[in-house]
Amino acid sequence: MITKNTKSNLDSKLFWPAIIFTFLILGLAAFVPEKALKVASAGMTWVTYDMGWLVQMGGLGALIFLLWLSFGKYGNVKLGDKSDKPEFSNATYAFLMFTAGVGASLIYWAIGEPMYYLQAPPMFAKAGSVEATQWLTTYAMYHWGPIGWAIFCLPSVPFAYYLHKRKHRNLRLSALCSTVIGEKNANSWVGYMINIIAIFGTLGAFSTSMGFTVDLLGAGINKMFGISNNIYLQVGIVLAFVFFYSFVMLAGMKKGVAKLSNICVYTALALGGFVLLVGPTRFIVSYLFDSLGVLSTNFFRMSLWSDPVQKSGFPQSWTMYYWAWYFAYLVMMGLFLARISKGRTIKQLVLTCITSGSAGCAFFIAIFGGYAVNGQLTGSLPLIEWMNTIGASPAIIETVASLPLGQIVLVIFLIVEFFLMSTTMTSATVAVSMMTTKELDADAEPDVKVRMAWTVGVGAVSLAAFFMGGSINTIKSMCVLVGFPMIILYIIMSVCLMKWLKQDYPHLNNTEI
Repeated sequence: MITKNTKSNLDSKLFWPAIIFTFLILGLAAFVPEKALKVASAGMTWVTYDMGWLVQMGGLGALIFLLWLSFGKYGNVKLGDKSDKPEFSNATYAFLMFTAGVGASLIYWAIGEPMYYLQAPPMFAKAGSVEATQWLTTYAMYHWGPIGWAIFCLPSVPFAYYLHKRKHRNLRLSALCSTVIGEKNANSWVGYMINIIAIFGTLGAFSTSMGFTVDLLGAGINKMFGISNNIYLQVGIVLAFVFFYSFVMLAGMKKGVAKLSNICVYTALALGGFVLLVGPTRFIVSYLFDSLGVLSTNFFRMSLWSDPVQKSGFPQSWTMYYWAWYFAYLVMMGLFLARISKGRTIKQLVLTCITSGSAGCAFFIAIFGGYAVNGQLTGSLPLIEWMNTIGASPAIIETVASLPLGQIVLVIFLIVEFFLMSTTMTSATVAVSMMTTKELDADAEPDVKVRMAWTVGVGAVSLAAFFMGGSINTIKSMCVLVGFPMIILYIIMSVCLMKWLKQDYPHLNNTEI
């Protein structure tokens, strides 16, 4: 129950409509599943096939713009006052970014993605061929690499500047965009819809990520204890997430989210190091450098490849889908990264996000993906057969369990997955709490009651997605469809940022910053 004091600080005109709109979409997906999926799929096809070129240009453009901004004359602009110091250490700062962006789905796709590529490879290679093997972890690292992290990072720069430099305490997306769209539109139904759809993008994209994770954890519990991975177990796992991350939210950023992030990353690194040591080390390391070589020589080819002649559908089904999905996270990543970046420069924010995110993902993809590829190629792990018979999640669990000390490793793996998803859950909650707080305090910390209101809200959306079982694919398609217009908001936010920088630094030189 939200108290009167909470209502005074909670922007209920955004909170309730965003929740209701999300439940409405979930309800439509559940009660008219075939029609809802047909409409959503048609929308996703339009985004990836008809407008895919714009999605690709949006992703590549985000990376180019951020690099230009970082190494240009505005790179040393501090996000805050001259006396402001960073709130977190460099390591914790990077870990917070990494855990917010990857969630538990990283290891899921690090193992699963190369197997899909081996069966339907990119760049005109034949399925199962030697030529196809060069693209397996290469494309996975590409999709979890610099362009993806640039899409995550770009909105955080104007949000951080708006919050820490210009000292605005209301972070509605429409208010930030008012420099371009005008105050009248920002305060009209136009601004209202911008805010609602942006929050839906976060809730919808998050709930589908939760779907992957819960299915994976359920498969792990089934492997260990023989408990059926059904709706009851999955709802129980979601409730465990809500119960755990509510305590993290109560503890706040420093005592809760930051500590959880540190524990998460160190444990995950130890797990990755173990797999590297006990697995086919020579193959994993060699395959990593080979993949990096293929990626570096084909980066722009991959970034602009739309396959208009052969029409394999690979760039549409994977690259354009990924980029549109990332665009839907505008509010979550933009506001969360802005929140933790006080006292940093624009260059520090951008480079830390892109390098730590890309390097961290490459580390896990190289190790877990390399282990999976080696197992498939040598025949020791029939991963593709498992995926086609028992499903992707059980196949990944079987892969982890095949390691030396498999049962112990599997327990650690499931704990890491749980913690990783919890950090993503808290990041999403912090972000939407900031956006729906009427006035943030000096530390940009949403009121605890607002945070708890969204804790319940995010948990309810997650539970609803599971009770309305057939809705996940519809929500996935809807999020991609929502992610597309976010490209326009990215452009508007970038223009706003440049206007502010030109106004605040009319005679900019390095010594004046």
